[in-house]
Amino acid sequence: MNYLTKNAPPTREDRLGACCAFGGSACELLDKSKSNCLGTNGRAFAQSTGCQMMLSLAIAGTIPESVIVFHGPVGCGSCLLSSPGISKQNQLARGNADTLGQVWFSTNLSEQEVVNGGETKLEATILEVDRRFRPQAIFVAGTCVPAVIGDDIDSVASNLKDQVMAKILPMHCAGFKTKIIATAYDVVYHAILRYLMTEEEEYTKPLFENNITLLENRLKIFEYEERRKRTINLLNVASMSRVDETELVRLLNALDLEVNIMPCFSPPDSFIKAKDAAVSVSICATHDDYFVEHLKELYGVPYILNTIPIGIDNTRKWLLDIADFFNIRETALLLIKGEERDLKAALAPIRKNLEKKTAFVCAGEIRAGSTAILLENDLGMEIVGVRAYHYDKFGDVLFDTLPRKESMPINVASSQPFEQVNMLKRIKPDVYLGHAGGNVWAAKCGIPVLPIFGPSNSYLGYKGTFELATRLERLLQNPTYYKTLAQTASQPYHESWYEQDAFTYIRED
Repeated sequence: MNYLTKNAPPTREDRLGACCAFGGSACELLDKSKSNCLGTNGRAFAQSTGCQMMLSLAIAGTIPESVIVFHGPVGCGSCLLSSPGISKQNQLARGNADTLGQVWFSTNLSEQEVVNGGETKLEATILEVDRRFRPQAIFVAGTCVPAVIGDDIDSVASNLKDQVMAKILPMHCAGFKTKIIATAYDVVYHAILRYLMTEEEEYTKPLFENNITLLENRLKIFEYEERRKRTINLLNVASMSRVDETELVRLLNALDLEVNIMPCFSPPDSFIKAKDAAVSVSICATHDDYFVEHLKELYGVPYILNTIPIGIDNTRKWLLDIADFFNIRETALLLIKGEERDLKAALAPIRKNLEKKTAFVCAGEIRAGSTAILLENDLGMEIVGVRAYHYDKFGDVLFDTLPRKESMPINVASSQPFEQVNMLKRIKPDVYLGHAGGNVWAAKCGIPVLPIFGPSNSYLGYKGTFELATRLERLLQNPTYYKTLAQTASQPYHESWYEQDAFTYIRED
């Protein structure tokens, strides 16, 4: 799989045959996926979509002791204007109190650079960033304009390598190059693997020290090797709260395993530790497959990539996959038995209030599928629709276990709110679970909204299942706000649109 000889990773259309436009049943989607016929569908009409640069920054913007340089017009940096506060909160929650904070610069390309090239401006900006902040890493986000005019950000990084203290990490994240915005994760991991983890210096191991005896040295090395054999790279995501991390670490520590959390909120000099772990464990294949595949190929670190620990069923599967790797299945089963017993007892009174309520779920394919399974299996709710931002083979293991696959409507779309509103008007679910940015469309339809993730709330593991249930119960006890909003707010669509099929404009490319 090694793509690191290239300046940029392939798009997910090319690498995974991912789909970003689908409307039909879960069965139809799975049939296409399993026969490798998903392709990348298009639309005769598209209202809006996302930009891969924004998701690239969702990882790069969390790395302590780093600075982001936008190589492009100054407006490309506007997507970070709303995030410094949340970033600071998340850094403090993880003990990163003395970091630089979220710092970014722009080369502010003008019409003159569009004609003459912007590499000189990029060089000057990188040198200025290094002089002012002395960061460990500088992420250079190559936007659409330099991609069009042909600026070579990799050559700039190479030419400045010996002139700056920081590692320079070019990221080729021009939005027009892919319809699958999750390609952005590959872009960041590509930069980390190619420019941060392939350096000659290694993570300092407890090798022989001059001030202690030979026996003490051997004991230190033995202890280190034993700890390394039980250390997991737990790959987090930017949308994962600290309380979620704490819950997963609690469960893994109960199995006598040690945890190295990365990449988000992990400083650049700690990435080398990933090479020494016994195994890498993902909570989201959409986020991590590119990284763990390369980590295995380059450094021999195996990985577990099967599911996300949301809900009882998938948390159990996630823990057992890890336990089987370390040959401690019986220990894990004892832990799971106790956790599930306590959780089911706590959910029983809540479940009575949620049973038969209908829900619509909208998120990335992995989180959408696992949350739908949680609502059905753990809370007795009825899933009446699922919307995924894109779809590829990693969704099969979850979507294959969805109930009523023959009839349940599935929409695959990055944004495209006109399709979502059409579906919601027809289905009329009791509650909508989705991402910030898309939730407003459901709220204006009069449907109570619960965010699918949040920087301060818990969603993962056993604790996350209970907290999600309690928030749902409170939300559905008083939906007055949303009913009032529907009476006073309007959607920008003609009534004739709601009479058409929601998937009218989807076309095969």
